[in-house]
Amino acid sequence: MRFEGKVVIVTGGGSGIGKSSAEMFAGEGATVVIVGRTMQRLEDAVATIRDNGGNAFAIRADVSKREEIREMVARVIADHKRIDILHNHAGILSERDASILDIEEDAIEETLNNNVKSQMLVGKYVALEMVKQERGAIVNTASDLSFIALGGVCSYVTSKAAILGLTRAMAVDLAPHNIRVNAVCPGFIYDTRMTADLAANEPVMDEMKKSYLIRRLGRPADVAPSVLHLASEESGFTTGAFLVIDGGHIVW
Repeated sequence: MRFEGKVVIVTGGGSGIGKSSAEMFAGEGATVVIVGRTMQRLEDAVATIRDNGGNAFAIRADVSKREEIREMVARVIADHKRIDILHNHAGILSERDASILDIEEDAIEETLNNNVKSQMLVGKYVALEMVKQERGAIVNTASDLSFIALGGVCSYVTSKAAILGLTRAMAVDLAPHNIRVNAVCPGFIYDTRMTADLAANEPVMDEMKKSYLIRRLGRPADVAPSVLHLASEESGFTTGAFLVIDGGHIVW
């Protein structure tokens, strides 16, 4: 098993892509700490992993808040002694997002706090522990909208473009400590909390499929294997890279 004996943190791991990556890490032997804001979702995710013979724990934390991040990291170290891998996944698509003509300041702050500030701060406090070990791997979650724009979600597009810069900066800063940092860039992923409302609109979904070279929409299990690949020694010579998993959307 590729991750036997490794301690992995997955933020936003109570559903969707985060939950799928947590399950796959556990299936490959890792001890997985699932972090999020809704305890019931976290407990359900942990129960699924344990029912399948895996090792998982839940910590409730709002990763847009520094003190909660620091407490979460301290608890992982106290309980498990180390952090080997971070899937820095938590993020939102705000109902209040809008075009640049209509966006309100509080909606901008909400998205940037949850999508950019959160990944920066979680990355910082986890990396401080990895530096002590002189080893680690971090996989951020960006988007195919890091490369192209979609109308009406100006804050989200901006936030996901920022994750590319963050990933590069982290890769440069952490390379001397033998810590690799990469990002996955999913397209529209069906069957997640973030996309549930839109996914319920079948005409919109049918139209969206036409913009994908692979004529279907992605699922969490389409993305999670790439997270594991970037976190594993298979990617030992890869850092500062972006892996797009979007069915060919950005080239079509």
